[in-house]
Parts: sequence; structure tokens; C-alpha cells
Amino acid sequence: MLGQWWRQNRFVKASARGIDPVGEAEVFLFQGKVRHAIRVLKAALDDEPGNMSVKVVLLRAFADGNYIREYSELAREVSEPLQGEPIWQQIQRTGREMEPDNPLYHC
Repeated sequence: MLGQWWRQNRFVKASARGIDPVGEAEVFLFQGKVRHAIRVLKAALDDEPGNMSVKVVLLRAFADGNYIREYSELAREVSEPLQGEPIWQQIQRTGREMEPDNPLYHC
């Protein structure tokens, strides 16, 4: 019985199952399963730490879950490479809603 539970409930990375982790996370976010989305995206970053698409969706997941500290840390990490890009403006807008006094979102 325990073995059956383990097989059904263990986490297997999306990439190991041949699934796009960003797509899977998007589905979880649509369903309101923020923690599941974060788990999938963090696992994807373990495999590809520089994947900006994963980081952007992870920012959205942090915002959806109101994970202010995590959002701020990741926003700081991506601020330089995304500076001047339209997505950075969206990240700043969301950041200002979550943390209006953080200067990162006002530059």
C-alpha cells in the first residue's frame, strides 16, 4: 500500500516526463495551483539555471501566491538582463503592487 502511494505521489520533473515545464506550470497557475507551479519551475531551473522563460513564469507564480520576498529576490536577479524589455516593465508594475516602497520597481 505504501509503495502504491509513493508511486502516485512522488514528484517527477516535467522534463523527465517529456513535458514542457513552462507549459505545465501555466496549466497549474490557471488552475490556481501556485505551489505546484513553483515546484515545477524550480525543478526546471535546477536543470537550466539560466532559462529566462522559466524565471519569468516563476515571477508570475510568486506574484499569484503573494510570495513577496521570493518575487523581489528573483526580480533583482533578472533586472539587469531584462532592463529595457517590455516584460521588465510588467515585472516592475507587479512588484510595485506587491511592494510599493521597493526602489527596484521604480528605476
